[in-house]
Amino acid sequence: MIIKVSVASASVAFVCLAAKLIQTLGETQRTIAEVRNSVSGLTEESQRLIHSANQVTDDIKDKIKSFDPLLESAQDVGEVIHSVTDTVKRSGIIPNNEAPPSETGTTHHHPQDAASTVSSKDHPARTSNFKSSEDAPVNTIRSKQNGGVKIRLN
Repeated sequence: MIIKVSVASASVAFVCLAAKLIQTLGETQRTIAEVRNSVSGLTEESQRLIHSANQVTDDIKDKIKSFDPLLESAQDVGEVIHSVTDTVKRSGIIPNNEAPPSETGTTHHHPQDAASTVSSKDHPARTSNFKSSEDAPVNTIRSKQNGGVKIRLN
């Protein structure tokens, strides 16, 4: 009789275990189905996001291409300004051969004195004639020593 009770209890335990396993498998299938739906939704969203990012990237590339001529022109302007600045610097360093002797009998050899004694025909424009106004906003383009250009727009 103990064997019959043991076999019966083992059978009941096996049936309960099988029922629990079937229930767990059903829950697992439902969870997998939900995960599949979530993944497909995320896939669609990520595809839309990638498509939007591609459109934005293409738009930015087009805008950068439209700025290329402006930047090339700014670089050309910077090179011209650099060239003019170098020319003005070189022409501003002229020996003062025409300066009258001072009261002590010595001659002044300062670049400022040399620039002031040279006729206006030789130097039609001097940097000392330019006075910037701090009150008025001014757009400026400056060339750097390394060949770059700095543009300030107000």
